[in-house]
Amino acid sequence: MNISNGWTTASATNGDEIRVNIIPLKKIQSNLNGKTLVEVAKQVVLESGQKLTLNIDGKSFYTELNKLYKLYF
Repeated sequence: MNISNGWTTASATNGDEIRVNIIPLKKIQSNLNGKTLVEVAKQVVLESGQKLTLNIDGKSFYTELNKLYKLYF
């Protein structure tokens, strides 16, 4: 995976490539002291600003129906 200023490239099986940034997905959790933010997964931010959640494997995501992109580490 080539990371340049936080951006990396994701590839599809048909040869398309897009630049993405990986960020944490945080949710609010209640506890005895109030509420805290907890990281529950990772998100992918496209250059257009659209946020997508990574699949369970943590290495792939869908941009549209039947458009699977994979991150290569």
